[in-house]
Amino acid sequence: MVGVGAAAGPDVTFIQSEFLWLFAGVLAVYWLAFGRSRTLQNVLLVAVSFVFYGWVHPWFCLLLAFSAVLDFHVGGWMGRPDEQPRGRRRWLLALSMAGNLGMLGYFKYAGFFVENVAAVLTAMGMQANEPSLQVILPVGISFYTFQTMSYTIDIYRGELRARTNFLEYMVFVSFFPQLVAGPVERASRLLPQVEADRVFRSRGFWSGLGLALWGGFKKMVVADTIAPYADAVFVHTEPSFAMVAAATLGFAIQILADFSGYTDIARGTARMLGFNLVLNFDHPYLAVNPSDFWKRWHISFSSWIRDYLYIPLGGSRGSRWTTHGATFGAMLLSGLWHGASWTFVLWGLYHAVLITGYRTVSRWIPREFRKGRVGRTLAVPLMFLFTCAGWLIFRETHIDRLVHYLTLPVLGGTSDQWMAATILLGMCLDVSLPLIVGLLIEKLVIPHVRA
Repeated sequence: MVGVGAAAGPDVTFIQSEFLWLFAGVLAVYWLAFGRSRTLQNVLLVAVSFVFYGWVHPWFCLLLAFSAVLDFHVGGWMGRPDEQPRGRRRWLLALSMAGNLGMLGYFKYAGFFVENVAAVLTAMGMQANEPSLQVILPVGISFYTFQTMSYTIDIYRGELRARTNFLEYMVFVSFFPQLVAGPVERASRLLPQVEADRVFRSRGFWSGLGLALWGGFKKMVVADTIAPYADAVFVHTEPSFAMVAAATLGFAIQILADFSGYTDIARGTARMLGFNLVLNFDHPYLAVNPSDFWKRWHISFSSWIRDYLYIPLGGSRGSRWTTHGATFGAMLLSGLWHGASWTFVLWGLYHAVLITGYRTVSRWIPREFRKGRVGRTLAVPLMFLFTCAGWLIFRETHIDRLVHYLTLPVLGGTSDQWMAATILLGMCLDVSLPLIVGLLIEKLVIPHVRA
């Protein structure tokens, strides 16, 4: 799963036969044997979640348990705003932040930090003996640390009461359908579902199965089909501009089908277990401006960044420069969250420039035109082009190669390179057809059926 989250895909994925057999057994026990006992269902969910997460690397479970236990106790010690002095509550919140961000920072960014310090020292003429630092990145660590931090932050703000049932809290933290690839759930939304009795409903079960199958189709048929062709261009020593443009379009299709496919599987499997996870993608390539894109793409994460970083930094409440500063801070962190690489940082910076630039330019565009049919029709393909340019930054791992791509002659290349670009473009159109048909069915057919 390339670039869809903070880490690579899970060692046991939703589309492997091991998971299918595991989930089939869980469903049978969950509903047939434990259907009358919420406690037994929760015990089963936690046990299966730890098996799933620690399938290849059991020590990953220690990190998950550390984050969960830390924030459960911090939330309990914090209590309600009127129960503890504000200073003590701040220290407890800082403890939660330090524990989670410290763990995340070490496993995800320690190697990146060491490499860059060594490079700076070398550039300054100093001898830098770079230590060998091979840190395995635990899958999903960015997801569950953000999820547990939101629990303590909401308690600190007085928006959530601390829980005393550790088992139910652990279901919220470790729920395996969304543990390693999202969506990033909030305690205020998922915990009430964990604390309520689940009743088997055939309609929910079959709709969840259909959603999971559609997600698997997007992942295996769409994303996995186009990925090798796009990857071949990005490892090519001297691709033409047309080849890079076609490969970028292919990657735009791949990452949407891959990430939204995993999310659909997560939401579908959760629905079969009696849970409703938050919608994470809302046709992001139909966005009409940069802000609209982030309201549609990875919604659970972008809303997390908005509520816990952008707004506290000043958001849209302060001056224009405060808003711009909050935007750059939020988007730079968003880029770095996706991976320890300067190209991810550059991708976040690129989207920050897009958002602030659009805010400035849009003041000169009449609202009637922007909101009208013609304006929106023109805005969608233009925004898609800007989004694809961002995906080129996201996909390329070396800044020097990225600069090289951008300096290639637009109409350059041999006849063979143009042929390769044309074939890849045709592949993009072919694999996009199921997504387009699915969109048309959702927008034109389903509303009439429901009516």
